[in-house]
Amino acid sequence: MFQFKQFRILQDKCAMKVCTDACILGAHTKVNEDERILDIGTGTGLLSLMLAQKNEVKIEAIEIDHDAALQAKENISASPFSHKIVLHQGNILDYPGRGYDLIISNPPFFSNQLNSENDKKNKAKHDEGLLLKDLSRLIHDKLSSTGRAVILLPLFEMKSFICEMDQYGFFVAHKLKIRHSESKPFFREIVTFSRKASLKKEDILTIYENDNNTYSNDFESLLREYYIIF
Repeated sequence: MFQFKQFRILQDKCAMKVCTDACILGAHTKVNEDERILDIGTGTGLLSLMLAQKNEVKIEAIEIDHDAALQAKENISASPFSHKIVLHQGNILDYPGRGYDLIISNPPFFSNQLNSENDKKNKAKHDEGLLLKDLSRLIHDKLSSTGRAVILLPLFEMKSFICEMDQYGFFVAHKLKIRHSESKPFFREIVTFSRKASLKKEDILTIYENDNNTYSNDFESLLREYYIIF
């Protein structure tokens, strides 16, 4: 179990557990009041719960794995935000929703690496279940004309995904580059996409101080509303 300040995450039935980069994604993503949000591949329900904590929103969370969906339902039902989130178990490729103000996803990305013997982890971490080219098309189809999509990926996969999104007329509005410490290379990027061209903003988040043990001030500030240690 992972205990946050306002909710808890049970994760024994989920292949993919709570991780720091997913928490950064949830904390980093801004939401406005009354926005309709689509959470693609919700897993434990973490991102939906983090966004629901921020504002009065309407969230539709989609999860293809049966056991993960049951656990997400358990986590959402036990939270103070259950009235804001509707969970759907099924394939996002078959989901009919349209016109969202925000789409958020921490999609599978290990497309060219050896698969685990754990089938659920394969589906969660590899692109067998949802190719990045499918995700870009889904965002194009389901996002409103003024909406935005916020996606977390490793750098190489993000470069490819930006090219996929470019084919549908999307622009990079903001990029957050994430590294463990100043001496370490960047390992993840969070990109906000929009249909409207604008001056691209780029920021850096360093998780630890140079001792690789103490959380940085920026990380603490970002996660203060969620982590009980702050």
